[in-house]
Amino acid sequence: QIKFDEGIIGTPQLTDSIVLPEKFEFFGQNIDLTPLSGIFTSIENAASSVAKTISGQPPLKIPISSDKAGSWLLTTYLDDELRISRGDGSSIFVLFKEGSTLLI
Repeated sequence: QIKFDEGIIGTPQLTDSIVLPEKFEFFGQNIDLTPLSGIFTSIENAASSVAKTISGQPPLKIPISSDKAGSWLLTTYLDDELRISRGDGSSIFVLFKEGSTLLI
């Protein structure tokens, strides 16, 4: 049996740079994006500011006090490097031990 005491909602780590090519080929035509570089720089600066703001937020912790916040987890296979488990919501978890040779 598993009982949940707390939920955490974290913000994703967003990249603060956008890499765009100077040129690309589209249906056999070479498209030069150099004239648009100023616009792309403005967009990149705005995206960078938003990424830093979002990524810098602390996670939101939500206490769970309901008795209904429970579940079960059945481990169906376990060895030194691999565990396969099944949850009550038809979910399947395949877990590898950190540094496992199976990850290489």
